[in-house]
Amino acid sequence: MTITVLELRNYLLKPDALEHFIDYFEAHFIASQQAVGMSVLGQFRAIAYPDHFVWLRGFTDMAARLNGLTDFYGGAFWAKHRHTTNNMILDNDDVLLLRPLSDIADLTCGVTAESLAADMAAGTIATQTGLIVVDRYRAHAGQRQALIESVQTDLLPLYAREGIQVRGLFVAETRENTYPRLPVIQNPDELVVITAHNGEAAYRENQAKIQSAIKAIRTHLSQTPEPLLLSPTLRSPIRYLA
Repeated sequence: MTITVLELRNYLLKPDALEHFIDYFEAHFIASQQAVGMSVLGQFRAIAYPDHFVWLRGFTDMAARLNGLTDFYGGAFWAKHRHTTNNMILDNDDVLLLRPLSDIADLTCGVTAESLAADMAAGTIATQTGLIVVDRYRAHAGQRQALIESVQTDLLPLYAREGIQVRGLFVAETRENTYPRLPVIQNPDELVVITAHNGEAAYRENQAKIQSAIKAIRTHLSQTPEPLLLSPTLRSPIRYLA
């Protein structure tokens, strides 16, 4: 499936509900969403935010997004599970609607929910999932392209030299949200970069190596970025791969 639209969804859950929510989500909402043409690409614990569950969902295009969301949230399966699910969530409106600037295949490196399920059944699944980092860079108004060019010129070559896995560059999908029942954030000045690391210690070491590139792109930023550090669940297709 070629994915051209993504949602990065960050849920605030009720206290102490995270682990049960992960189990419930992975048991019920991976295959059921795949069945209506939506791809669950990753599930994560947010390291600095213990009551947050973050996940990514992909669509082939905006029309497929509308069809998939309509079929899923209007169907019998969601009607059966929505009360239990919503009862664990305090807020689910922190959602970025994105489109990729780079090859979407890099996001999961070929790992899928189906391949992970097969690995789990065979007992061969890798338990070390590493660290995924989401950097949200906000450019000065109207200067996003300059920021993109600086990231591509100054940051990405340094990532490559240091062996840092870049999983994708994304900007806001600014076309109309045709499913307003699920609100989304569409900031036209934002660039999202997703990277994978062997763990928190490796990430800190990598950060020290790229400070020169960070300084180069800082002139294009309207505010200091705050990275979102994510720990992939065992069944997350997006994970660190050695």
